[in-house]
Amino acid sequence: MISPRVFTGGDLATNGYLLEGRDGVICFDAPEGMARELMRTGQKPVALLLTHGHFDHMWDSVLIQEDYNCPVYVHKADEAMVLDTSYVKMFGVVPPIRAPSHVQNFDVPEAGSAPFVCAGEEFQIFHLPGHSPGSVVFYHPGWGLLISGDTLFCGGVGRWDLPGGSRTALLQGLRKHLVGLPLETRVYAGHGPRTTIGHERETNPYLDIV
Repeated sequence: MISPRVFTGGDLATNGYLLEGRDGVICFDAPEGMARELMRTGQKPVALLLTHGHFDHMWDSVLIQEDYNCPVYVHKADEAMVLDTSYVKMFGVVPPIRAPSHVQNFDVPEAGSAPFVCAGEEFQIFHLPGHSPGSVVFYHPGWGLLISGDTLFCGGVGRWDLPGGSRTALLQGLRKHLVGLPLETRVYAGHGPRTTIGHERETNPYLDIV
């Protein structure tokens, strides 16, 4: 069974994940310290995929981009906050976080889904706004795993009270894209422990209303 290497970093205990694909390592999110972890393990990512643009998930993105000359992907709706991190002052974060020099965007319909191939692996990417306008999740059916970012957690869902958030959009996205996945699907969230779709359908109070 393929499982990602988990790295947790920064004051918000943000999870980043490293997955070994057929053609190289894929990095999902870049919490503070992820670049140092990559140097420690000797892993060289072929791409950095951001689940969304919030500062705790893109903190080390510029270091990873510079160290490995790899593309950084983010949904178009969150591109501005990745490239201009001045907004972090409202969260009391100083000094300003360095931004990557450029990013690429996922080609996925608004609130829809599309195939996405990276490192020789075929994912289904879902645009699931609500926590942020450009939140996306990655599903690998062959491995039975989901990288959910800050959309679905063990026992909860992402907060929707930040700028650009929407409770309605988040819950609609969960209903449309995630609730119907196989119950055994392993869920790797942006914060907290691993869970499964089946466990969340049974116990997550937010899924009772979707």
